[in-house]
Amino acid sequence: MKERVLPDLDLARIVPLAPDQQHAALEKMSVGRPPYTYHPFRNRSLDILNITAGPLADLPRTPWHTIAGDIRRMGTSADEIDANLRVGEGLYKFVSEHDIKGRRHEFPPLPLGMSEKVVYWSSAVIAIDGKPVAFFIDPRRDPKLTPLPRQFVFSVMHQRIRVLYPELANARLLILQFKNSPTGPRTVIPHFADDVELFSFEALDKMVRETYAIWRKILFEREAKARRETGTPGGLL
Repeated sequence: MKERVLPDLDLARIVPLAPDQQHAALEKMSVGRPPYTYHPFRNRSLDILNITAGPLADLPRTPWHTIAGDIRRMGTSADEIDANLRVGEGLYKFVSEHDIKGRRHEFPPLPLGMSEKVVYWSSAVIAIDGKPVAFFIDPRRDPKLTPLPRQFVFSVMHQRIRVLYPELANARLLILQFKNSPTGPRTVIPHFADDVELFSFEALDKMVRETYAIWRKILFEREAKARRETGTPGGLL
């Protein structure tokens, strides 16, 4: 049986649920491709966030029209271009309003479970009100990360960023989401982890192992059903 990795956002959304709720949510998981992605926006997110290339960089901020042009060129459909532009412009305005600047910082994935590795952060640290902030961007309209999934994401961020890098032990953790609106830029909704109780690494690891155990069972059952319907002989493993 070929194991399919759960997308990080879906994993965060499902992991905190009770086992029966996890099973129901995983049953609905499609293995196909979504109608569009946020790759064009993510590709230019560091420019949108005013992230410098290094400590010696002192360049003017990239204008929005330049970033928008790049997003249009990278988009693969009208819907994808529209979705990425609306998120990008909303974040660009948020950065301008709060005079946000930052620097690049690479963080390796956090291994959890048997062989899974998760990434809930951008490769940068920004400054808000003079304090370092590590952040994660959740651009989806629905399903968004609700409080329990955000607690999971903040906990992963803490384990990988604050624990691994002493110079960032006091960094604030931030999840950026966006309001749903019919037209125009989507306004940023910032969520900080200041008052969130965080899971330990052991708890995170256990949660991911349990979710993937359910997911593997569902995949096994799907493959068994497909073999029965097609009359394909042979084992499942």
